[in-house]
Amino acid sequence: MTFRKDRWLGNQWASIDIEPVDPYYFLPVLYYFMATYGIARPAVIDTLDGYTTEFTIQGCATILSIDAWTFSIAFEQDAMRDRVYDALLQLPLDYFDS
Repeated sequence: MTFRKDRWLGNQWASIDIEPVDPYYFLPVLYYFMATYGIARPAVIDTLDGYTTEFTIQGCATILSIDAWTFSIAFEQDAMRDRVYDALLQLPLDYFDS
């Protein structure tokens, strides 16, 4: 998987774009955040063309979302996006494939 810093257009939250855009990876990515940041499993909402969920990481509102075109995670705080991005880059390339 690859990750790229970005920003959501609507709410201007700092985000990380995730490639590939494949629904197979939605739950493994969510489970990574649950295990790494000690969050309880949030409700996953089935949208018309994907999934979305909202949770809090260390006091920062966070949204994980995938649709037919994009897969990303957005953070209310830029600093949290940067910390998570740095942590994701430290993972083995096949981390989410196992």
